[in-house]
Amino acid sequence: MHEFRFLAPIRVGFTTLPGALDRDAERCQSLWEQIETDIARRKGWTLHRTSRRTPVLGWSRSSGDVLRRPLEVASAQVPVESIPAVGTRLEVDELGWTLYDHNVLLVHGVLRTTEHVSTDEFDDVDLWEAEVQRVGEQLARRCVDTDITHLLQRIRRIPEASDLVRIEELPTSQPLWVTRALVHDPQRGDEGFARRWVARIDAEHQRMIEQLLDGERPFVAQWLNHVHLSTETEAVSWHWHALRIAQFLWAAMHYIDDELRQILAWSMADLHTVSVSDLRRELRAMVNQAQDLLMLRAEVFQHLSRSSLAEVQRVLNVWGYTQLLEDPVRAKLSICGDRLTALAEDRAARSAMFTDIILMSIGVTSVLATAIALVQFGRDAGQDPSQSVFDLGGGSITSWLSSQSMDAILILSLLASVILVVIFIWKRRQSIS
Repeated sequence: MHEFRFLAPIRVGFTTLPGALDRDAERCQSLWEQIETDIARRKGWTLHRTSRRTPVLGWSRSSGDVLRRPLEVASAQVPVESIPAVGTRLEVDELGWTLYDHNVLLVHGVLRTTEHVSTDEFDDVDLWEAEVQRVGEQLARRCVDTDITHLLQRIRRIPEASDLVRIEELPTSQPLWVTRALVHDPQRGDEGFARRWVARIDAEHQRMIEQLLDGERPFVAQWLNHVHLSTETEAVSWHWHALRIAQFLWAAMHYIDDELRQILAWSMADLHTVSVSDLRRELRAMVNQAQDLLMLRAEVFQHLSRSSLAEVQRVLNVWGYTQLLEDPVRAKLSICGDRLTALAEDRAARSAMFTDIILMSIGVTSVLATAIALVQFGRDAGQDPSQSVFDLGGGSITSWLSSQSMDAILILSLLASVILVVIFIWKRRQSIS
């Protein structure tokens, strides 16, 4: 019999709004207490943010994690009897999930081979690698479609929830990956299968598996296919705890990176095809969420125990977390900042242009007022001797203007005003572009 553990991060449409846990701590607690009241009948569910915690004395345990607040939002153990059959080769021994902020759900479980497996299938590493992934994906989707859907629907019914959390309607997607860990029992004598489980990854895994089989290390955990010693339960449990933190950080950053890439792609389109206000709102929301995750990572690293921190950092370094995810996200945040600045400048320029057009329109009416005043003055001067006594000769311009019809003067003045406004707008748009 083979035994496997799996861990699958999958995206869900839930996150606490950036900063809400600090600025609205009491309201957040009240929100989760209301939710707890409604789902209390569901056995095995735990909401981790319902009770007000007393201020934590920093680093009060030398060998344990002391976080200011739990990373987990909710978690549950799914009753095995409620899980439908997943095939003829594997059966589910345990299944659970943990919901985090930043749209991450981690589904984890234990699988065992059934008695229907043939001898040839039992030794086929490729078969079990694919089978654990298939079952892990199936179970992750099931947890989203049943438990998480119910939880998010309950949250939506609370009026003030939208001020504290963001819930999106997302189709159930595939997990990012399914980490599959072979639980090796030295008493079963399946060393050959354990070697083949990691042999094709790289030479480092081959060296590590020999150390594990010799009893020199409790697990081999570098890249997706892991091996755990069944006799080292405490060390494996500690590693699994650190692995879940590392997978949460990677998955959350991956989803943010994906969102930033999509939003920046829209920002590069012709602004006539997108809503500038919606684009600005989405950019700001994702910038806030990314910065919130970076601050959360720094806080978690600060308060983890030294052993947990070393293991989390080891796993993230093996995966290339900083180079492959965090640095690109920081670069995208810089681009988003530049884009927001450009949008703000463009908006200010357009607002200034609108104001200038109004002022220009008011100003050009002086053309009409001046023309009418000259016509009126010319006509009055021609009829009033007291006005013409100072004029040593007939004013040709004044006389000509006074002899024109008022309608012609009005039309010419309006035409001149329109031409001036058009020239101004054309030159102004050139300066903006």
